[in-house]
Amino acid sequence: MGEGGVAASGVLSARVLFRGAFANFNPGAATKIDFRNGERAPLLFIAGGADHIVPAKVNKANWRLYRKSSAVTGYHKFAGRSHFTVGEDGWEEVADYALGWAAGLELSHV
Repeated sequence: MGEGGVAASGVLSARVLFRGAFANFNPGAATKIDFRNGERAPLLFIAGGADHIVPAKVNKANWRLYRKSSAVTGYHKFAGRSHFTVGEDGWEEVADYALGWAAGLELSHV
């Protein structure tokens, strides 16, 4: 890629960052999240009690926002688990919980 390609790429990257930075001030922004969207797929937040990358309280705050929707929204915290929860020993417990949660959904909501 020539010099022009690099410059054009830099402009596009700057535009994306600029739009993201000011998205909260633009009600029509492409990045806007409709937390009340009842047409979205079911959503399960899985938190690790020992997660220092995305603490459980952040997952719970997101769950509180998304549960305003009529769509199915769930939250479960696994005590002592880190951010790499499905890569840790005992990952089967997390997978079994998620599978059980999904299997228990009423098809009328999906």
